[in-house]
Amino acid sequence: MNLFEQRDLFTDVEWEVVQYIKDNIYKITLMNIGELAKATYTSNATILRTCRKLECDGFKEFKQRLIKEIESQKHMKQTVDFTIPFYSSETVLEIINNISNLYKESIDIINSSIDLNVMEQIVKTIYSAKRMFIYSIGDSKITAKSFINKLIKINYYAISATDNHEETSISASVNSQDCALFISYSGETVDYSNCFSILKRSGCKIITITANEKSIIAQKSDLCILLPNKENDNKIATFYSQLAFQYVLNIIYSLLYAKLKKAHKV
Repeated sequence: MNLFEQRDLFTDVEWEVVQYIKDNIYKITLMNIGELAKATYTSNATILRTCRKLECDGFKEFKQRLIKEIESQKHMKQTVDFTIPFYSSETVLEIINNISNLYKESIDIINSSIDLNVMEQIVKTIYSAKRMFIYSIGDSKITAKSFINKLIKINYYAISATDNHEETSISASVNSQDCALFISYSGETVDYSNCFSILKRSGCKIITITANEKSIIAQKSDLCILLPNKENDNKIATFYSQLAFQYVLNIIYSLLYAKLKKAHKV
């Protein structure tokens, strides 16, 4: 939780709470709000204010996110830089090893963050939908096209809504029997607000894969896979983000494939 480092967000009392949490992360996961307030010589209200400044609605949500963070860190080596995984001064072998580590650790941290219940609901939604419309641009569109190609092999024909910048008009053809899938790492590359309004009125289910939980597409979607945000704007390439999308989409495809096979056996 990088907000731990933003001192200016907190009062002196709240910062003392933050420092206690940082120094006692594992202990916090076993505490209730009253125990933490007593340990920090504060009040329940102070703990709640601190949690909200850490982008959590309450202490329960804060502990859930803290536990996920701990699990994620178990799989992550501090040597991997997801934004700049190698330097031009390194040898061929060093660059190969750096990329290898990036791929391995990316999959580990994504696995630790996946909500199985959400994943099952997404597969069920796609399986039940008459059509699926996919919204993506740039590098993410390339990854989405690969996903669409896989779906064809199981006789499922998804539609790329953002081809030729026609996402608004295509959104108008969506109905309640369809579903929409948004793929965007930042969640802010394109203003999808108009599309969302149209899709919401249609009654279709909206699925989002992103690393930005504050984005409109994350907040307004019915189902959301939130990727760990490891890649900064000064990246030398979209190694992590596109690997993350590809990996998650491959999981969705595999689960959908299995579900179709089981249905045909019944």
